[in-house]
Amino acid sequence: MRMMRFLALILMLLPVQLLAQDSIKVGLPAPTFFLTALDGSKFFLSEYIAPQAHKTVVLDFFTTWCGPCKKELPVLDALVKKYPRDSVLLVLVDVGEKRETVMASFNAAGYSWPVLLDQFSAISGKYKVISFPSLFIIDGGGILRYMGSGFDEKKGLSKAAKVLEQVVYKKGIKGEKGKGSRNIPP
Repeated sequence: MRMMRFLALILMLLPVQLLAQDSIKVGLPAPTFFLTALDGSKFFLSEYIAPQAHKTVVLDFFTTWCGPCKKELPVLDALVKKYPRDSVLLVLVDVGEKRETVMASFNAAGYSWPVLLDQFSAISGKYKVISFPSLFIIDGGGILRYMGSGFDEKKGLSKAAKVLEQVVYKKGIKGEKGKGSRNIPP
């Protein structure tokens, strides 16, 4: 009887433990993933962060129909271009749209950054994306340093810019939450 209660308790707590492992918070390792890029190549996050490399990755989840996303992209592009290309990589992740839709939108835009297709929302689900745009900054060690959602035209990306500078130049890295952030940094 005791054994049955013990097993029942373990079975009840198991989903809680699994959910805890699947959480995303500033200061914890970012979920790794791979997706197909717009050009047909495969993108593996693990190829850009430790232990293979040590780039800062700026991950932006968007959709082509999202008005704030369209306003954010040029600002984000300009922000990332301030840093050496070998130290920062901007990765754009389109969520839930067909390749043709994204291709039509990005051919005219002229961005040189990787555009990934998360057609079934698997990766955006891992990152707990609930609105667009959603921005994440991952340091070269694979630790999530910033997460935020939405785009404020007046403030731009000021909080993300501050964290990006800290991460790239390794100045007192703590992490930051942005507008719409669901987590508080450690």
